[in-house]
Formats: sequence, structure tokens, C-alpha cells
Amino acid sequence: MLTLAAVLVVAPAASRTSTARADDEASVDVRIVSISPQVLDPGEDLTVTVAVTNTTTAPVEDAQAVLWLNRFRMGSRDEVAAWADRTLDEPAGLAVVRVPLEEPLLPDAPRTLTLTLPADEVGLTDRPGLWGARGMAVEVAARGERLGLERTYILWNPTDDQPPRVPVSVVLPFVGPADAPVPPTDPDDLPGKEEPSGAPTGTDGTVEATSAAVAAAQAADDDLDALTAPGGRLRAMLDAATVDEDVTVVVDPSLLPLAETGSASAQRFAQKLRAAMAGHDSYGLPWADPDVAAVQHAGQSSLLQVAADRTQADLEGGQRLLLWAADDGTPDDATLDAVTAAGAAAILAHPDPAAVTDPDEAPAADGVLAPGEEDSSDSVRSLAAASGPVTTVVPDAVLSRLVVDGGGDASATPAGTAQRVLAELSVVSHEEPGPAGVVIATDRLTAPDSGILAAVTSALDSAPWTRQATLTEVLAGPRNARADRAPALTTTRDELAPAAVTALADARESARSFSEVLDEPDAFLAGVDDQVLAPLAVAWRARPSQRAELVDQTVEQVLARTTGLSIVETSDLNVIATTSDLRLTVRNELAVPVNARLVVDPRKACLTVGVFETPVLDPGDTAVTVPLEAHANCDVLVEVQLVGPSGQDVAEPIAFSARVSPTIESVGTVVVGILLALGLALGIVRTVRRGQSARRGARTVSESTGPVTLPVLGGTPADGEPRVDEGRVDEGRVDEGRPGTPADEAHDEGAVR
Repeated sequence: MLTLAAVLVVAPAASRTSTARADDEASVDVRIVSISPQVLDPGEDLTVTVAVTNTTTAPVEDAQAVLWLNRFRMGSRDEVAAWADRTLDEPAGLAVVRVPLEEPLLPDAPRTLTLTLPADEVGLTDRPGLWGARGMAVEVAARGERLGLERTYILWNPTDDQPPRVPVSVVLPFVGPADAPVPPTDPDDLPGKEEPSGAPTGTDGTVEATSAAVAAAQAADDDLDALTAPGGRLRAMLDAATVDEDVTVVVDPSLLPLAETGSASAQRFAQKLRAAMAGHDSYGLPWADPDVAAVQHAGQSSLLQVAADRTQADLEGGQRLLLWAADDGTPDDATLDAVTAAGAAAILAHPDPAAVTDPDEAPAADGVLAPGEEDSSDSVRSLAAASGPVTTVVPDAVLSRLVVDGGGDASATPAGTAQRVLAELSVVSHEEPGPAGVVIATDRLTAPDSGILAAVTSALDSAPWTRQATLTEVLAGPRNARADRAPALTTTRDELAPAAVTALADARESARSFSEVLDEPDAFLAGVDDQVLAPLAVAWRARPSQRAELVDQTVEQVLARTTGLSIVETSDLNVIATTSDLRLTVRNELAVPVNARLVVDPRKACLTVGVFETPVLDPGDTAVTVPLEAHANCDVLVEVQLVGPSGQDVAEPIAFSARVSPTIESVGTVVVGILLALGLALGIVRTVRRGQSARRGARTVSESTGPVTLPVLGGTPADGEPRVDEGRVDEGRVDEGRPGTPADEAHDEGAVR
């Protein structure tokens, strides 16, 4: 026997496309209480129990209940829907059972009636392959006038027929209200940070938390109390999840710590939800349920990865990751790429309302099959995205709507809704090729009716053409290998703007980069991811103005963590030597030492920086000596940065101008040398001039013309030698025995050569 899979997905409540029976048209309200058996085999009697209520102010006399049967098998899901949508006055088939009411129907007095169709009067063909749904209705009439009618289905299973079983999975999401973590208000609670100068403070000296975060946290606490109380969405969702062990739960893990620190009802809810996760097939959403489309359209898939990693770290049961689209219809190519990037099992799309309101006119978008086309009942599809084929779960909008509230029909009952679901799936079971799965899943804000869901899950197990399955079983089953083309880029105005998403991503990256200079980066970054992911939550789509304020304040507060390091401004510099030292001061206003590196970068080659080490920057001011070497005259801009291990800025850079004139030193040296040489020369000349005597001068002259030897002073000259007249000798001149002249006597010191 060929086994096919079907996955049922619960959509938000929607009104019926046409009114099967308007309340103001019927004077008697008819509701299905039970149909036994749900699937009729040959040889079995059919018993239908209904509750009837006179909605008028006058008693209804001579009334009777009539069971109508349409023996034509429904061959399409459109026929199943059309039968339910018929009005009060439209045909209902052939009357097969009539039961007179012995007593009048009194106003607002409900009465239960039972109608039995004997097996030999069923009149359906007992041949293989004719299993499926036929139309059936229960009418209340009086004096030939139809006063009320409820349409339902008889489900026929011929002898020895073995229809293909369609696995059906019910998937329920658990997400909390729009929330924002409140960052520490005490500077001591923020690792490595002191109270920044100029920061807003409270009366007790603590740093004030952002108003948007405080307001969001308070509102989330209040909302969570209401959501987990009786009648609340989360309470109803949990009640529905526990109706059957095969129901798959998908949980935003950030909801659990929020509930565990909330009110008593919230704490009880968290305890029961953890138990449900342990006992059911379960998946985790990315932390804080970020808007996948908004993140992907902004090109910030790293944020989604942060949320995915956080989920894997917090879930203890080994649950796999599942993405859940926020918009109606099939996700676009960019959104689908997130499945591969985040390592998710699949992405669950939102049911398309067009499939509910007008199945015949729902168009196919960019290769995605529309309702009514081949394989349209298959909820598990493979779509071709840029990253490759992506498993996409597209909920069955009709079945999902039925499980929420009976399809918007005020007279719908669990028994009647279960019969409609089995009728729809009987048609699905006839499809060739059969679907890989049909899925029922509620949207984030709508819980199913636990009574209806219980009736549906019970019916799925009893019908011969359906079976219940977990989402994991459905995803693991065989399916069409062909990948349809994903839709083109589509955005909605509810999405967070790409600029806002990018601002959050940049703020987180700045904090991460800054943390690298600290000895305990993880402690410094504690809480940053929660702050950044909070405004991305799908729940914030309903409050766009508050979301915008939260984004701005989150960015501001995360960036405030990256302050505390600065380079003290320095004045412009004159460099007149080839080598000199520059003293810079780095200020650390953090409470912990910092390992950063100072980078000094002259923008021209006329000035270069030598090798130097930046010491550990202890709290306070640290002086750093930077060696400089000048190569030519120039005016140069010098930029100074404080960077981390990866070269990232961890302080605001500064710049100053330097006038480089190394030639002043060289010219000064030459001039001094020349002056010293001139002084030496002049000193020698002066010494020569002032140090000569008359005798040494006379000797100098006479040596050129006089005798080689001189007579003994005071002695008698030798024969033939001239006499020297001592009275004729004066400074600078020697009388050789020739008569002197006035000119000779006037010869002064300067005449000596």
C-alpha cells in the first residue's frame, strides 16, 4: 500500500467565503453533536445526533427533523467547500430519514435529536476506489417550511478498500509578547565599565535605563500574565498541544526565562511548556523570534545566525531549528536563503488568505504552485533559492482555518469540523501523485480551539485515508525532488526598515570589536545579543512607533559600551632634527586594563615612525613615547589611532600637523664649522702679528743679505768685517754701515715683510 504524507497547518480565523446559513434567515439553530461512525463501512447503520434551538420568541409547532443525503462522491476540494457554503434554501440531496418532534420547540430551549439511517437504506456503491465524502445535512422543518439546516458529510469506505494514508501534522507555535531586556542600571553591573561622564543618572547615582526598554519590559510582564491566565493565548495553545502526543510544538526559547521570572501563572505555564517540549516532537525558533524577512532583506544574516546559535545553546533537548515566516504566502528568495545560512530544518510559511477566500483565482507566483494546481495539497515543497533547494512547509489554509474556530462558522462544532477535515483529506488521498504532507499550524497570535483540535486529531487516527504524524516524520518522508522557483523579492511595510536592522548589526559589531581589547570579552558582552535581537521580534510589527524608539535607544546604549578609551589631543608639532621623540597620552576611563596598540601614521614619506611598544593601558593616563625620523622639509598630517588585535579602532582617532625642517640642524652645523675655521685662521694671523720681536725681525731681513755669523756682542770685529753701530739699530731695521735716511728711520712695524 502506498503511504502518502499530509501536514495540517492552523491559520488565523477567517470569515466564511459565503454564508451557509445566515443567522437571520434561520429560526432554528441546528448543530452537529456527533456522527457515528465517522467513516461508514458497508453494513453499518449511521447515527447522527444534533442539538436544535428555537431562536425565535414563539414556540415552533409540528416540527420534524430530516436527514438529507447526496449520494454523489465529491471529486475535488472545491466541491467539499461548495457543499458547506450552500445557503439555507439550496438543495440538500434526498431525504432519507424523518423524525417528527412530539413536543413544540420552545424559545431558547435546546433539544437533542438523534437520527439513524439503517445500513440497508444508505444506498452507496460498494466498489473499490469510491471511498470519500458525500454531502449530508440535517434539517428542522415545520408545515413544509425549512426553519434550519446544518450541512455536513458522510464518509464512505467500501469493503476491502485500502486508501493511501495521508500523514497529517499539527504544528503549534509558542511565542511571547513584544519584549526588550532592561540593561543594568548600576555601572558596577556592567563588566569593565565605570559610570560615563555626562551620562544620565538617577537620584541614587545609577545610570538610567532607556525608557523604551523599561516600558517594553513592563508591558511584556503585564501581557504575559494575561497570555498565561485562563483564556489567554499561550494557555489555550498549551491546552491544545496536550490533546495529542503527536502534536508538534515550536517554541521561542526566550519565552521560557521570561515566564520563569514572571507571575505565578507565568511560572506554572513555563513548567508545563518545558514538559510539553520533552514529551512532544519539538523545534526551536531563533532566539526572540526575529523577523527573518526583515533581517535577510537588510543583508544582515549574521544577526539571524546569532539568534540561531543562542537557541541551540539554550535548548537542552536537542531540538532542531525551524524558521517561521511572518508574511502571508511563500517566502521570497532572500528569505529562503536564511534556512541554509542558519542551518534550520525548514521554513514554515504563513497560509495565503487567497487560498481560503477564492481557491480558483489564487495565482501562482514565480513558479510556486497555487491552490487548484497539480500537487496543490502538498504542504512540503522544495523551492530553489540562491543557496540551493530549500525545504518549505506551506500550511493548508483551509484545514488550518477549520481547526482554529471551525472556519468562522458560528454553528461549527468539534464533530462537524472533524467530519469536514476528513472530507477534505479524502479528496487529497485520491491525488496522483500523492502529497508528501498536509500541515495544520496556527499563526503566532491565534490558538486553536482545543475541543475542535481534539476531535480532529482523533478523527485522523480513525480514518482509513489519514494518519497523524509529527513534523519531523513528514519532513523525513519522500517527496517530489523537483524544486520550484522561489518568488522574487517582496517586502511589506510591516517589516523593520533595512537601515534600522543594519544599525543594530553595526552596534553589535562595534561592541564585539571593542571587547577584544579586554581580558574578559564574554563578560563585557553579556546582554548585548539580547538587546540587539529584541527589536527584531515579529511581535514588534504590531507596534511600529515603539519599535523605532527601541531601535534608536538600543543602538545608543550598545555603542555607549564602546566608550572609555581616548587619545589626548596634542598640539601641532615642529620637527627640526632628523630624529626626535613624540610623547602621546592615552586615557583609559574603564575599570580594567586594556590591551590596545597605538598607531602613528604620517601621511607623507618625509616623516617616518620608528619601532615602539604600547604598554598595557591601566586605568588612568598612560604616556607613550613615539620615535620620529625626519627625511626632508615638509608639512605633514599625522594621524593617531588606538586599535585592537584585529586592527579595529577602539577610540576616536586624532590628527595633528607637523612642520618638518631637518635642514635647519645641518645648516647650523656648517655655519658653526665655518665660523670656527675663520676664527682659527684669524687667531693664527693675530698671533703671528703680535708675537714678533725686533731681533727676530732683523734676523729675518739680514739673513738674506748679511753674514751668516754675527760678531760677539761687545767684541772687536774681525778684520774685513763691517762695524755695527749699536745706536743705529732700531726695531724692524738693521744698519749695514750705509748712511741712513729719514725715510729709513720712519720705517715702522708694518714695513717688515
